[in-house]
Amino acid sequence: MKKSILFAFALLLVMASCKKNEASPSAKNDNSATVYYNGDILTMEGDNATYAEAVVVKDGKITFLGSKDEAMKQAGQGHAMVDLEGKTLMPGFIDPHLHPNLGCFILNTKFATPFDWSFPWGKVNAVRGHKAFIDKIKEYANEISNPTEQLIVWGYMEPFHGEMSRKELDGISTTRPIMVWQYSAHEMIMNTAALQSLGITEAQTKGNSQIFYDKGRFVEAGFFNVVVPKLVPTMRNESVMKIAMGKLRDVAHMGGITTLGDMGTGSSGELLGDYKFIVDGLENDETPFRMQLTPDVNTLSLMNGGDLEKTLEIVKDFEKKGSKHILINHAIKLYSDGAFFGQAFQVLPPGYLDGHTGEWIMDPKRLHRDMKFWWDKDYPIHIHCNGSLGLSSILDELEILQKESPKKDHRLTIEHFGQSSPAQSAQIARLGAVVSANPYYLYSMGDKYVSDKVLGKERGSEMVRLGSLVKNKVPFALHSDFTMAPIQPLLLAWIAANRVTADGTLMAPQEKVSVYNALQGITSNAAYMLRLEKETGSIKVGKKADFVILAENPLKIDPIKIKDIKILETVFEGKAFPIKNQ
Repeated sequence: MKKSILFAFALLLVMASCKKNEASPSAKNDNSATVYYNGDILTMEGDNATYAEAVVVKDGKITFLGSKDEAMKQAGQGHAMVDLEGKTLMPGFIDPHLHPNLGCFILNTKFATPFDWSFPWGKVNAVRGHKAFIDKIKEYANEISNPTEQLIVWGYMEPFHGEMSRKELDGISTTRPIMVWQYSAHEMIMNTAALQSLGITEAQTKGNSQIFYDKGRFVEAGFFNVVVPKLVPTMRNESVMKIAMGKLRDVAHMGGITTLGDMGTGSSGELLGDYKFIVDGLENDETPFRMQLTPDVNTLSLMNGGDLEKTLEIVKDFEKKGSKHILINHAIKLYSDGAFFGQAFQVLPPGYLDGHTGEWIMDPKRLHRDMKFWWDKDYPIHIHCNGSLGLSSILDELEILQKESPKKDHRLTIEHFGQSSPAQSAQIARLGAVVSANPYYLYSMGDKYVSDKVLGKERGSEMVRLGSLVKNKVPFALHSDFTMAPIQPLLLAWIAANRVTADGTLMAPQEKVSVYNALQGITSNAAYMLRLEKETGSIKVGKKADFVILAENPLKIDPIKIKDIKILETVFEGKAFPIKNQ
């Protein structure tokens, strides 16, 4: 009997030295090592696809990459074995540009967009046509019993929904404040009750070229400087934002995310307020990703009366903050031209074919002044830019800066890269800039912007010209700018590789990129844009164990099917987070 007990105890020790988890591709969440094997382990190291037979994770980091047998030796006693069962493990996806606070605001509004949206809690169907849009507003209004309670509807696009005005919204209600938030989030149309509730009078707005008071329409700076400071306090408080941040967390996780970049912290006008809501809502064990914050110094400067030195001191103080998974980027965000979805971006001649002109968020003179200031202070610069004229403004000043005080690894980042000229890709390369692009522009607006009233076939079809960037060896990342696009990196990669619109139209196939290039845009290159390439973005010894597990290998299927690949699980710093509600 004693021998039997000793034998059983010894057998348990042997079994414990090599634990297996065959039921699901999920690492155990303790401090011993985990070996992942028997799948396509795509490292995303280098410019060509490389695979490993096994990878070892310990204490949240990658400790070995190689054969399964050697991995088991390196893992040591008590390690867990995760059988991938032929599935694909690759670096966790990175979205380097979104706006968590703005995203939370919008998640708390009512959706009426031209495109379907999928969330962990359900699907929101598209709304197209003027009557359908008005009917949807009425439907939402009828759901609210209090006739004076505020209603904000997000997702309006004139090309899909027709013209909207204060008068038409007054026809829906004269007592309820109704605010129609344009899809770009750079524009809002309000009824009279909304103007009154926010205390915005015609006298206050007189002379502002970006405010059309009689129509209840506020555009770009007219919206950000006049409406936002009055609207934000009505939309957020601690309890509301904590719930909304939880929603944002679940949306990002569903997309396979392990790193996010807040590209414009403080754009609400409250830098520390934005920071507090992010930390309070996301710095916890339930959040399966880190977030890096880059301050919006344009808004900060405006809040300080244009005092750049004072803004610098605020930024320096802000850099002292941060927590384990909420990082502060030593970089800043500026702006060039207006919104892409609102046709407010600035275009080189011949411009818009209907004759209208775009808008500046920062006019060239002010942008150039601020670029030089932050360049001289050795801050990496990210600049919101949507049109070719806006891009020209940036590159002209970068040319001057590189002559006056050249820098090799400055990584000035063009954010969005909507519409550009062929020559500008080569100029970007020559000046050492990089691009963080939003390919959803092509997917959503391609069929509308090829119109002879917008950009025409050639310029409209070639927007977000990633193929030209590859030819000129310009590193690029892909981002959602959530809520300008869903936080679905595989969808963004699918658009980049296929260049197909939401309506199924192929656009400028010469600007396609390879699937591998597209995957770099949501992994290694995205980490590079955030200067996190030493920590994450590829599977390499010493980096964080940030993975996503996919049902299929994007490199081994028809590229047209990439967006439909099922995301099964993420691993963040060694901890497994299965995806729910697929």
